[in-house]
Amino acid sequence: MRILKYTTSLILLLSSTSIIAQESKKDFTPSEVIFAVDAIGLGKTIFSDETKLEFHSKVDFGQYYLAGEFGIDKINPTGEGFNYSSEGTFFRVGPHVNMMPYNKHRSSIFFGLMYARSNFKDQISYDQVDQGWGAQTLNYSNDNLTARWFEANLGINVRIAGPIYLGYTMRFKFSKSLSGSEELFPYEIPGFGKADKGGQFGFNYYVIYKLRFRDKPIPKRRVKMTEKPKEPKPAR
Repeated sequence: MRILKYTTSLILLLSSTSIIAQESKKDFTPSEVIFAVDAIGLGKTIFSDETKLEFHSKVDFGQYYLAGEFGIDKINPTGEGFNYSSEGTFFRVGPHVNMMPYNKHRSSIFFGLMYARSNFKDQISYDQVDQGWGAQTLNYSNDNLTARWFEANLGINVRIAGPIYLGYTMRFKFSKSLSGSEELFPYEIPGFGKADKGGQFGFNYYVIYKLRFRDKPIPKRRVKMTEKPKEPKPAR
């Protein structure tokens, strides 16, 4: 029994050593930097009164990425008797993992978790008619608003030609925290969306440029060993 125990322990030790050796052979040296712009936000910026600029970048470490995003958000919705404006910036940062590292065109499907933070300000002015004071214009503002939240991201990047890719990212934004608001509760948080929501979904459509500065081999897909089929028993 002791011999069996020691033999089993030795096999487990050799197996774990082999796995560690295989992991150590992976190439974690960066080989590319990705730059992207959100096409939906860019269209809104060009063809409307809103500013919705959002930029994305990440660098690879094997099949993992460190991603960062930065955006500028300005809105000015108006209506009968009121004028509201909000402007600010936001950033997101976090890890992504490529779940399709074997693609020969280096297209990818990825999943990521990100921390996000926004700094912004807003103000509103609206007309109010009071029986005692008559018509008057009221003004309220917040000069130093901050918000933070977390995101779970799922996306895909597809090669179009050369270093140009197209892709989209679906986001679930959750665990929002808002501070700095006083008499005026903000309408929208840059990068997050409606301020009265605790969590919500988002979507970005990116035009992507991949800057490759060294040629890294595409990893080979591991082949799973299958059990040898049992031979049929001879008929008696």
